[in-house]
Amino acid sequence: MIDILLALAALWLLCRFLTVCCRVPAALAPLAGLSLAALWLTLAGMAGLLRPGAAVLYLACLAGGVVSLKKSRPGSGRTALHSLITPGSTVFWALSLAFAVYFCIRQPLFADFDEFSFWGTAAKLTCINNALYTTGEIGWAWQATQNPGLIVLGYFFQVWGSFAPWKIFLAYDVLLFACFAAVIGGTRWKNYALAVPAAAICWCVPWFFTTYNRTIYNAISTVYMSSYGDIPAGVVFGGAVAYWLWLRRSDGQKWTVLPVLALCGNIKSNTFVLSLVAAGLVAADCVVFVPGGQKGFAGWKHGLAKRFGFALGCMAAPLALYLGWNSYIARLVAQNAAAGGMGTTSESIVTVALSGVKILLGLPVGDYYTQRLPRLAQAGGDMQSAFYHTDISMLGPGIMLAALTALLLLGTVLLAKGERLRMGALGVLSAGGFVGYNFMLVLSYAFIFKESQCADLVDYNRYLYTYYIGWFLLAVAALVYVLDSRESLLPQLGRGAVWLLAVVMLWRVNQLVLPQMSVLGFSSNYFSEQRLQQARADAARAVMQPGSRVFFVSQGDNGYYWFSYSYDFLPTVVDYSGNMEQGGGGGTFGLPQLRPGEEDHNRYLYYHPYTAEQWRQEVLNSGCDYIFLNEIDEIFIQSYAELFSDGLAAARGGETLVYQVENGGFTPVAMEVPR
Repeated sequence: MIDILLALAALWLLCRFLTVCCRVPAALAPLAGLSLAALWLTLAGMAGLLRPGAAVLYLACLAGGVVSLKKSRPGSGRTALHSLITPGSTVFWALSLAFAVYFCIRQPLFADFDEFSFWGTAAKLTCINNALYTTGEIGWAWQATQNPGLIVLGYFFQVWGSFAPWKIFLAYDVLLFACFAAVIGGTRWKNYALAVPAAAICWCVPWFFTTYNRTIYNAISTVYMSSYGDIPAGVVFGGAVAYWLWLRRSDGQKWTVLPVLALCGNIKSNTFVLSLVAAGLVAADCVVFVPGGQKGFAGWKHGLAKRFGFALGCMAAPLALYLGWNSYIARLVAQNAAAGGMGTTSESIVTVALSGVKILLGLPVGDYYTQRLPRLAQAGGDMQSAFYHTDISMLGPGIMLAALTALLLLGTVLLAKGERLRMGALGVLSAGGFVGYNFMLVLSYAFIFKESQCADLVDYNRYLYTYYIGWFLLAVAALVYVLDSRESLLPQLGRGAVWLLAVVMLWRVNQLVLPQMSVLGFSSNYFSEQRLQQARADAARAVMQPGSRVFFVSQGDNGYYWFSYSYDFLPTVVDYSGNMEQGGGGGTFGLPQLRPGEEDHNRYLYYHPYTAEQWRQEVLNSGCDYIFLNEIDEIFIQSYAELFSDGLAAARGGETLVYQVENGGFTPVAMEVPR
């Protein structure tokens, strides 16, 4: 917990510096501070200096805090304090501290497949090695390429302590709360009746846009206990636009929006488009609309070159980091391929986008794209149908979410009075961004994802609700922004609408997400399997020599246990456990003639046929020092028992999970097996 307190203290000092010295409103400072931290640690990690970079960052936060303490803002001490404590900043710090204490007590764990196949494992690998997950030793046969923005943010919160999954959850939730504070923005205390329902709306958004069935039995809603990047990508997208709206009203330094835009593009590769939409909205607002000052064409021309240059900087911020990361990854992929691993496995999203534009314009494209044009037509038709008919939220299908967001933006335009054109442009351009994002998703299904993913629109809801979340949040931010203005038209009507929306969302969330099935009151038994699995991995690692490599066996596995034990065993490396041709990374090992029928789905689909001698050579050639038997069955016993010195008697009797590889054979290792 000490490392969490140090991280929050460092963030508070950095926020104070941004507010006092850079004139960033207190409600916006946390998002700017977290974005600066993520940007700095990403660059430090790419340079191989993650731990020193973190130390420099903490010292910079301390120095900034000291400077801010010496430099008071104009006015009395009470005025200075008032600038630091606003409705938005209060929401942020209250939620962050409450979740820090709550998670420290409850200590939830990773539980979902993708947390073990990347998000959680990458976070753990980064923390225990004090280096980016891209350089850590792991049993994956492929090079991890996902953007590191969230991973390094998780590292920031536990750089001075031991790794724990709940600290990752906390770090990502703190980022969400910073975006919620940005939505509330510069709302004044006298408008607390506007800030309260706006905060309630923000709190409901991650549930409202991702849950569409009542969670029952053992399936809890983990939106605030997740290391996935989908929800943060959407929230930061909306938060970035909200940040700009409120920052431009203040006299804060405008450059502080650049790291926020960079973070928006540094969360997931397939949501990079969101950062371009956010940057485009900020750039267009900066160039086209001139707040205050001289009106007319002469007023618009004044400072145009400076505004245009800043707009280019907004577009360049996420793009430069994205291209820099891709260049860094390209070198690692080449090294991994040269070492016998897998090289590049899919097309670049930038290449796909350019080819998609060519297809729209009727220009020729390469054979790779020409052969997949039927997929493009299929994905486009399926996504159009899903937009109208597939439930992806508490409100139903995408058409309902788009209609709700459009209604909010229309209401904002009607209430804006002095800024109707500006709010109208925000609505039209963000709708255009929605069309562009859907276009990129269609291209991804057709040209990047596997054919089976295209045929079934796999994870369609996850990819789409990311944009809906951000789009809705920026609409809420615009509405709150207008209602907080002295120039708003019919402010009481607008506030009533915000209260009504908050009540409806709270009611709907309560309908579908019971407290005991959410972060508010989950049962500890939900993580019992993960705790037992971690205990088994710890007990096995205790009887192994340091620096060992483990061959993994779990009959009937579909890859889940291989990924999850790869996470649990770290820093001990679990081998890919099988070659690429015959299969590895989880599955069922057995003699070719013993393959089960199709009715035994997992064992049939993930069956790895090896003769006894082939399997023995596979283990020996892998360089593994031990075999970990998570689950064995009659197929494995019948196929390979003769290779083990005791005929697998110790494993069958529950006396051990570990066999040592020595002298070309496998001998049992005594251990206490957790149950």
